[in-house]
Amino acid sequence: MPPIGSGKQTRPERNTGKGFMCCCPAKGGGMNDFDRIGTALNFVPADDRETWLRMGMAIKSELGDSGFDLWDGWSQQAESYKIGDARGVWRSIKPDGGVTIGTLFHEARACGWQDDNTYQRPTPEELEERQRKAAERAAREQETIQRERQEAASKAAAILKAATPAQADHPYLVRKQVAPADILREIDASAAASLLGYQPKSGGEPLTGRLLVVPVKQGGNLSTLELIDGDGRKTALAGRGTKAGGYWATERLPGGNGQGVTLLIGEGVATVLSASEATGNPAIAALSSGNMPVVAKAMREHHPAAELVILADVLKTDGKPDPHAIEAAQSVGGKLAVPEFGADRDPGMTDFNDMAVSIGKGTVKRTIQSASAAGTLWPTPQPLTASHAPEPYPLDALPDTVRAAVEEVAGFVKAPLPMVASSALAALSLAIQAHVDVKRAEKLHGPAGLFLLTIADSGERKSTCDGFFTKAIRDYEAEQTEAAKPVLKRYKADIEAWEAKRSGIKDKIRHLAKDSKPTDGMESALRELEQDKPELPRVPRLIYADATPEALAHGLAKQWPSGGVVSAEAGIVFGSHGMGKDSVMRNLATLNQLWDGTSLTIDRRTSESFTVQGARLTVALQVQEPTLREFFSKSGALARGTGFLARFLVAWPASTQGSRPFTEAPASWPALETFNRRLAAILNQPEPIDDDGALTPAMLSLSAEAKRAWVEYHDAIERELVSGGELFDVRDVASKSADNAARLAALFQMFEHGTGAVNLDCFESASRITAWHLSEARRFFGELALPPELADAARLDSWLIEYCQRERVETVNKRYLRQHGPVRDGARLDSAIMELAELDRLRLRKDGRRIDVAVNPALLEVPA
Repeated sequence: MPPIGSGKQTRPERNTGKGFMCCCPAKGGGMNDFDRIGTALNFVPADDRETWLRMGMAIKSELGDSGFDLWDGWSQQAESYKIGDARGVWRSIKPDGGVTIGTLFHEARACGWQDDNTYQRPTPEELEERQRKAAERAAREQETIQRERQEAASKAAAILKAATPAQADHPYLVRKQVAPADILREIDASAAASLLGYQPKSGGEPLTGRLLVVPVKQGGNLSTLELIDGDGRKTALAGRGTKAGGYWATERLPGGNGQGVTLLIGEGVATVLSASEATGNPAIAALSSGNMPVVAKAMREHHPAAELVILADVLKTDGKPDPHAIEAAQSVGGKLAVPEFGADRDPGMTDFNDMAVSIGKGTVKRTIQSASAAGTLWPTPQPLTASHAPEPYPLDALPDTVRAAVEEVAGFVKAPLPMVASSALAALSLAIQAHVDVKRAEKLHGPAGLFLLTIADSGERKSTCDGFFTKAIRDYEAEQTEAAKPVLKRYKADIEAWEAKRSGIKDKIRHLAKDSKPTDGMESALRELEQDKPELPRVPRLIYADATPEALAHGLAKQWPSGGVVSAEAGIVFGSHGMGKDSVMRNLATLNQLWDGTSLTIDRRTSESFTVQGARLTVALQVQEPTLREFFSKSGALARGTGFLARFLVAWPASTQGSRPFTEAPASWPALETFNRRLAAILNQPEPIDDDGALTPAMLSLSAEAKRAWVEYHDAIERELVSGGELFDVRDVASKSADNAARLAALFQMFEHGTGAVNLDCFESASRITAWHLSEARRFFGELALPPELADAARLDSWLIEYCQRERVETVNKRYLRQHGPVRDGARLDSAIMELAELDRLRLRKDGRRIDVAVNPALLEVPA
C-alpha cells in the first residue's frame, strides 16, 4: 500500500481579539486584493519569526506601505508581538526584496486555505488612491522619525552632560572584569529618568542603580545612548533609527586613511573593551549583531587602508560564528576572529569577554592576531526542498520467475535495481498487452500496457538491460519477418499489377474526357478496381525507438496493432521536433489515447488520414533529469495538466556508476532463459485481431479477494489527494495509480498462470510495486508544485552547480547569468537569488558596479 499520512489539514483556530479581523467580501460578491490576502493570511500562524518576516515581505511586495496595517493586525496574534518591533521590521523590508505574494498564498494553502475564485483586481483609481495614502503615511512617518531622532539626540546630550566619568568599581565593569574607557560615563537611574521624562527599561524591567552611559554616534554625531545597569540590563533612548548604523569606540579613532592601523569591530561594549585591552588596538562596538555589517562598511569608508578585524560572537546553539559577523568581514575584505572555548563550551560563553574572563587575555590576544580572511567561511548549505528519502525497491514482490531473472541480470550488469526491474516489466507489458485487457469494476476496464519512465544519467546501462529482457520479443519479430518474406513478395507483385491497371484506367478516362466522350464505363471499372486493392500483409513490429507519436500511431494502424517505444535515450522522444510548442498538445493527447486504448483519428493535409482502433502501446523510457526539466519548461503545464506524465510508473534510482567492477559473463543464464521462454510462448499464441485490424484481447476480471484489495488500495490513495494530504502535490500521478496496479496485476496473472481471474497474490504484488513507483514520483515531481519563486530557485541552483563544475569556477557574473542562465527576467532572477542566499547556497559579491554570484563550495564537491 502507498504511504498514508494523518489526513487533511484543517483551518487552524485563530485568536482575532488583538485587532486582526477576517476580511469580508467586497461589494458585488467579489474580493479585492486586500480581502483575498487578509483571508489567506488568517490561516497562517504568526508565532514563527521567519514566517512572520516572509509574510511581511510578501505583503509589501504586493501592496507597498499600504499593506502595513494588514500585516500589523495579523502580527498581533503572536504572544511576542511588539509594535515597535513590527514598525522597525516593516521599514527595513524592501518592496523588491524577492519574496512575492505567491509565497504568502503558498503558505496559506499549506495551512488549509482554499481560494474561492471571487478575487477582483483593484481598479486604477483604487491603486492611485492607495499610492496617495501610502505617500502621505510615509511623509508623516518620516516627520515623526526625524522629530524622535532630534529629541533623542537632545536628551542624550543632556544626560551625557550630567553624567560623571565611569568608575572602575561599576558593578557591570567589575563583573565583566574590564576597566572603564575614558569616554564612558555613568549616572544614577533616577537622575536619568528625570532628564528623560520616563523610566528606562529593558525587557519590561526598569534599569536601577548606577547606569553606565555609552555614547552612540552616527556619522560622527551623537545620536543616542546605550544605558547599562549593574545587572547587565541594556536599553537605548526611545527614538526610532537612532541606533541603526551607530557605534561606540573605546577611544578617539585615528585620522587619515588608516594606513598601519588595526581596528577591531565587535558587538557589545564588554567584548570590545576586552579585545582592546588584550591587543592595544582601538575597538568599535556596533551594539547589535545586525548592525555589524553597516558599521564595518562605515569604518572601511573612513579608513580605507586600515586592517579591519571583525570580532564574532558564537551562537549559543552550535558554537558557530554569527552570520552577521561573517557578512561584515566579507563585505569589507576584513579578517574574522572567532573565540575558542573548546569542545566542552558552556552555552552561555559566546564572546571575547567570556573568553578573557574564563581563559585569559593572552589567549584573546593570540586569537585576534591569528584572525583569518572570512572569504572562505561558508555555512553548510541547506536543502532547497524538503526531500523524501528513496524507499528500497520491493524486489520480493515480483513473481518468482521475473525476480530470478532480474537478480541474474542485475548481478552481471550492475545497473540500478529499479532500472533492471523496469526493463523486465516493459518486456512483460509489450509481450502480453495484445492478449489481455483488465476489468477493475463494472464499466471500469482498459488495456494492460504500461508506461514506464526511469530518470537516470546516460551510461547507466539501460540499453543492456533492455537487450536481455526483450530477446524473446526481438527473436519473435525476426522470425515473423522471415516467415512473411514470400507473402510480401506476392504483395509487391500484386500491388504493382494493381497500380498498373489503375494507371491504365485513369489514362483512358483522361483521353475520353479530352475527346468529350462518355467515361461512365471506365469510372465504374475504377471503382471496382479500388475495391480489389491488395492489402499490405500485417507483419508484427513490436519495438520502436525514435518514432514521433504520429508515426507510431500510423504503425499501429497500418502495420501491427501492438507495439512499444523502448528507448535508453528518451531525449529523442522528450526533445524531438514533435514536442515543440505548436504540436505538444496534439502529441501528448495521442499518447494519452493510446495508453487509454481508445480510438483516434489522425488527419493529414498532404497524405492519407487514418484511424487507430483497438491498438495497445507500451512505453519504456530512460531520460536524463536536465532533459526532463527542459521538457517541462517547454511544454509548460501541459505535460502534467493533460495527464501525460501521470500515466507513467516513475523510477528515479541512485546511480551505480563508479561501483561496477568488471565481472566475467556467466556461462549460462538459466533464470533469464526461463523468463524469455515464457514470453516466447505468449507471443506465439494467436493474436486476437479482427477483420478491421483491431485487437480484441481477452478481458481478465479481478477475483473477489483481489477486487476488495483493489478497492482498499484505491480508497487509501484517494484519501491523500485532498489539500494537505501526503499525495496532494502529485495527485495527477496518484489518481492513475490504482489503474496501473490493476494493469500490472493482469500482466502477472497472464505471465504466471495464463488467462483467468486475477488472483489476490498477483494484485498484492502489483500494488506494492505500483506504490513504490508512486513514492518515486512524489520524490521527483513534488518539486514541480513549488511556488514560482522556489521553482525558479531550483532551476537556477541546478544551472549554477552544473556551470561551475563544468567551468571549474565558483563565481558567475550576474549579468552573464541573466543573459545565459535559466531565469532571465530580472525580478524573478533577484527573487531566486534571494531564496538561494537565505539557504546558504550562494552569496552576492559586489565590487563597484560589478556583481558576482558565488556558489557555496560544498555544492561543487564531486562525490568520491
